[in-house]
Amino acid sequence: MFSKLFGGSKKSSEPGIDLSLGYERLDEFKKYLSAKQYAVFEEEYNKLNWDAQTLLNEGIALDKEQAPVIQQWVQQCPDSYVANLFAGVSQTCLAWIARTAATAKNVSEENANKYFELLESAAQYLTRADEINPDDAEICARMIRVYMGLGVEEEPVMSYFNAGASIVPNHLMLHLMTINYLNPKWQGSLEAMHDFANQRMEETSSTLLVTLKLFAITEEWLYYNMNGDTKKHRQFFDDETLKATIQSLYDNYSEQANGELLIPYVYNYFAFLFWKTGNITQARELIKK
Repeated sequence: MFSKLFGGSKKSSEPGIDLSLGYERLDEFKKYLSAKQYAVFEEEYNKLNWDAQTLLNEGIALDKEQAPVIQQWVQQCPDSYVANLFAGVSQTCLAWIARTAATAKNVSEENANKYFELLESAAQYLTRADEINPDDAEICARMIRVYMGLGVEEEPVMSYFNAGASIVPNHLMLHLMTINYLNPKWQGSLEAMHDFANQRMEETSSTLLVTLKLFAITEEWLYYNMNGDTKKHRQFFDDETLKATIQSLYDNYSEQANGELLIPYVYNYFAFLFWKTGNITQARELIKK
């Protein structure tokens, strides 16, 4: 589990990594697809809570082995919002695989062209899904990921965020996609990332969104290394104020039923940060959770 969130971008596209966090109905839905029981898939998908829908997209649409099956599905059901949603997420996955984990300057022209071609295709599928069903926050979340890759300006990105948040105020994937867009390595800054985390934690009553602040802390640490500030990177977790902040966030955290399937994200980030700040005992307890 720990490595699923902190194992690096390359691992996330390798076979054998279950991005659904062990969602118990994953195999059931895969069987619906393989048997071309599309109507059953869509009917059962629409019965799910939003967190289960997120996990299905993670477990199926981000599995490159499922890409041909998903493409066949959307070709046969072009007016299905669910098929278009999964096709959009699948094309996004294939885009990032084409890009590879290399830094931008080391991505070949061929791979870059394929990356943008697939992201444009993903945007078309997700736009179609949104036209058919404008009331699914999952579509908004996945479009923000595509817009991040395409370098789209902030206004349309935040338009999708606001639309999704009006449907499901604590939709975790929607928030994670947005805060990653605000990451300085993409379209934002350290300040924008932390401000977004603080604002959304204050505006909502969802403890699930503590993940945003933990994400921002982790990404700030990584940022210093990426930008050659080795001293700041090395000493980052020695800061006593930061340690107290992380501890306070954990002390005030409580599990909530809304979005409960995504609670492993919370514990994995806390475990990582406690480990890095030297609180190994606490980290081990959280890894077990």
